[in-house]
Amino acid sequence: MFKKLALFALCVCLCVPAFCGLRQGADMNVAADTTINEDRQHLADLQNRLNSLKSNRAELEKQREEANAAAQTLLQEKTQLEKEYTVISQQVSTISEIITSYNTIIEETEKEGAEMEKTLDKQLDDFGTVLVELYKNGDDSKLEIFLRSDSYYAYISYVEYMEQILKSSDTMIEDIKQTIEGIDKRKQEHEDAKVKLEEKNEELEEAKKELAAKDKELDKKLGEQRDKIELSEKEREQAKQDEDQVLKDIAELQQQIKDKLAATYSGAFSWPFASNVAYSITSRFGNRTDGPFVDFEHHNGIDLACARGTAIRAVDSGIVTYAGYRGSFGNVVFVEHDGGITTIYAHCDSVLVTSGTRVMKDQVIARVGATGQASGYHLHFAVQKGGAYVNPEQYLPSYYLQ
Repeated sequence: MFKKLALFALCVCLCVPAFCGLRQGADMNVAADTTINEDRQHLADLQNRLNSLKSNRAELEKQREEANAAAQTLLQEKTQLEKEYTVISQQVSTISEIITSYNTIIEETEKEGAEMEKTLDKQLDDFGTVLVELYKNGDDSKLEIFLRSDSYYAYISYVEYMEQILKSSDTMIEDIKQTIEGIDKRKQEHEDAKVKLEEKNEELEEAKKELAAKDKELDKKLGEQRDKIELSEKEREQAKQDEDQVLKDIAELQQQIKDKLAATYSGAFSWPFASNVAYSITSRFGNRTDGPFVDFEHHNGIDLACARGTAIRAVDSGIVTYAGYRGSFGNVVFVEHDGGITTIYAHCDSVLVTSGTRVMKDQVIARVGATGQASGYHLHFAVQKGGAYVNPEQYLPSYYLQ
């Protein structure tokens, strides 16, 4: 018995790889290797993703509108600033003309001041002459002057002359004072004008700098807003493409579910694997003639060796009467079909349906494993009719049994 078990294990290791690619179906128009519940869950996931994409696209639309509004506001601010800049420029031009006028006035006051200074010099010279005369004669009394005079008329003339000099000196002093005051006034006006012009120039320069800084800042903000709008457009376009792809996936999945649900009992079994799955028949229905289990009872099904996790399909629509672990079958699924026929799928790695649920033809119900009494990964497929095991090969497509 030990030798037979070892020989069987060796045959499985050597033969399974050799069968890869040998039994490939010709018809590729079959349903996906998923259950309807899996398809529905996938559909729900896609719908959630679609809702998320729509929400994201709506947010992007909102951001784009906000960016456009912000850019529009900045453009309006820039337009207003340009108007203000134009007004300031006009003010600068006007003040420049005023400065030119002030400079002209300053030049004229300088000329007038120079003329007044010349006049003052002459007045001082004249007044100096008068002072000399007064100095020479100012201490003499009228009696002394009379005594020195040749005649009474000479005395009178001299006295009148001296009185005239004294009167003239008072006038000259007043004129000198007015001239000096005029010169001082012109100088003060000149200095005040220069100070005011300097203040205005500084004020204008500051205003121009402020406007230039604002203009630069607005240009920067406008650039940033344009970048945001451009980026928002790209993100929105990508979101639209993602949304279209999800809508396409949803449509395809809905059609797939529809095709599966449209399947009805046909009376003719399909193959329990997808047509592109590589497999090998390691044991057929009836008494075993070799292998590790020849000493056991009659083999009630057909064993199909293939990779672990391979999707197992219901060969026809029906009701699941049992789904779970059962003795030597391991994880197993029983599906009851019309006509009193039940199909059995044993040694599964996992079961994807529950008892009492209806399955469609070609719906994935389990995955290949080696649970229960099994020496390797395979599907034990069996058929009962009226409660008795029958040869499943009479129901399965002959193409796959060669």
